[in-house]
Parts: sequence; structure tokens; C-alpha cells
Amino acid sequence: MKKTSFRKVVKKMLILLITLCAVVSLIALTVMSFRINNSLKSKIDTTVGVQENVYIHIGGIEQYMQIRGEDRNNPVILWLHGGPGFPLTYLSYYYQTELEKDYTIVCLEQRGCGRTYYRNKDKESGNTTVEQLLSDTNEVVDYLLKRFGKEKIIIMGQSWGTVLGMEYINLRPEKVSAYIGVGQVTDFSEGKIYAATTAAKIATASGNSDDAKILAQGANQLSETNSIEKLDVKTIEEMIITTAKYLQGEGEMSGVKQMFTGITSPEMSWSDAKWFLFASNTQNIIASQNKLIDYMYFRFDIANLSREYDVPICFIQGEDDYITPTKLVEDYYLSVTTEKKEIVTIENAGHTPFLDNPKQFCEAVKAFLSE
Repeated sequence: MKKTSFRKVVKKMLILLITLCAVVSLIALTVMSFRINNSLKSKIDTTVGVQENVYIHIGGIEQYMQIRGEDRNNPVILWLHGGPGFPLTYLSYYYQTELEKDYTIVCLEQRGCGRTYYRNKDKESGNTTVEQLLSDTNEVVDYLLKRFGKEKIIIMGQSWGTVLGMEYINLRPEKVSAYIGVGQVTDFSEGKIYAATTAAKIATASGNSDDAKILAQGANQLSETNSIEKLDVKTIEEMIITTAKYLQGEGEMSGVKQMFTGITSPEMSWSDAKWFLFASNTQNIIASQNKLIDYMYFRFDIANLSREYDVPICFIQGEDDYITPTKLVEDYYLSVTTEKKEIVTIENAGHTPFLDNPKQFCEAVKAFLSE
């Protein structure tokens, strides 16, 4: 009787194991088929095109760049990613292919993160500064100008990348033909406080006093803080999560969709996956990007930069962007003087409009640059 029961248990376990293996195999095959299909769809197959994943010696280390475009003679766009420390290069196939017909797009993974970090792990000190990144950016610009035979390039920053981008066009405007800020940072802390205060009003009106209290405490704590060392991370994180509960737009790409888009990307590597998991932890990012986060939260204020530019400027905002609130960007935009400026608000999109609505994002970029 006992032998029969044991055999039944073993049989059930074998069936379960076989079923599990079959499911895993099916998922793997599905992911692989999507990757192959996405690879074929995004492949640059023109004779004058460029499709590279390369490491370039910049600032004493090898830094990773993805370079894509259907014609090397097209204008060059340098994409400065967000974070600090959060490159999404492996998702470029999803949102930028429409731009690759008219532009050569270069995605740089900045010092201290992503593939650049893993390439230089033994050399990383964890103390990257804004000055270092701006110096790196200038070297990259010079490399691109020389390689593609250009006098100027286009700078396009997203979130944290807009801090670098705006600082750079103030330092070296003679090398920039146009600037595009996506999810433009104005005063990051002020933006967080503005969003939390807006969410608190909604929470109060809805009778959610506990949420309103969390939001008020976070806003007060942030307003009284002047450095990353004094930041109450737990309180601020709770404030940000609660803010999103009330202000996140319906059209924003979900975490699940972003994950699926990532694992089915022809560009996704093990290093990308490792860094994504690492960077998804707030404590990890604060530890690894300490000086940069301190700069973005407490040192950078776009109002302290010039408001008169010779460089055409465009801001592309998601209508529901409350990470870098669109209202604050609109206010700054009104104060800017330049020969050509534009602000585009993409409806039903959040802080990453290029992921939420790639088609409208690409149309906005092309419309601005073509003029």
C-alpha cells in the first residue's frame, strides 16, 4: 500500500515536472520568436546605414554606445538617458525606428551604469560627478562630429538626461544644432512637491485622509531637506508611490508591458537585465549614483541657467507627467528666448511619452527638426 502511494506521488511529481518544463520551454520559444521578429523588423539593411553596438574610449574608460540610422549622412541625434543611472537603450527598437529613416541616433550609456558600468566594473569608484558626465558628453560629441563629418549635432535628453542636456547647451552651444528635452527637469524637488500637493488635494476630496497625510508629510520633509544625505528615503518613496496612485495616466506603459517589451527586445543582454534589476531598487540607485541624485534633487534649477539661446529648443511632455510636471515646464518655456522654440504635449502619456505613444513622439520630433 505504501509502495503504491509512493509510486503515485512520484508519478504526480514527474507529471508536474514535465508540465513545468513544457511551460518554460513554450515561454522561452515565444520570447525567442518575438526577439527574432523584432530583430528582423528593426534591422538596418540600407547600404549607407549604420547599426552598431560599440564601446568607445571616453574619459579614460570604454563607454557603450548604440548607433543606428538608415543613412550616415543624416543629421546626428545624441540621446542622453534618464535616471540618473537608468538607460533604456534596449528599448530603442520600440520607439525610435521611425526616426532612424531621417536621423542617425546615438544612445550613450553613461559612466557608472548599464553596460558601461559592467565593462569598467573594476575602475568604477561610485562617485561620478556632473562635471565628469559633461566632460564625457563633450568627448562623445567630438567623436560623433568627426566620425560623421558634422559641424553640429542634435542633443535629445530624457528626464535626468535633460539636466545634462541643458547644462551642455549652456557650456558648448556652438556644437549643438538643436535641443529636445523629453520630460524636462526644471526644479526636481519642487516638481515632486507640486505633484504630491496636487495628489493630496484629490485624496482629501476623495475622503482618503491617510493618503493625504502621507503626501503632506513627504512634501514637508522634502521641502526642508537640502542634501541627499539628509533625505528620508522611506518617507519620500512612500510619497512618490502614493502620488502615482492619484496622478498616473491611463495611457502610461505598464510595468508588465515594459518588462515584456524588454525581454522580447533584440538588444536585451544579460548585462541589461542585471542592471535593470539592480537599478529598480531605490537604495541601490542612491548608493551608486549618490552625487548625481544629490545634484538633480538639490543643486539643479533650470531658472539659474540662461534664458536666451541661439539653439532651437523643444520640450516634449506627457500630459500626465507628474515626475517632471508639465505645468512647471510650460512656465519655464514662456521665459525662454530663442529664434525657434516649441513645446509639445502628448495626450494620455506620462513621463516617458516615447514609450507611451511612440508614433506621436516621433512625429513631434520630426516636425520640430524638419522646420
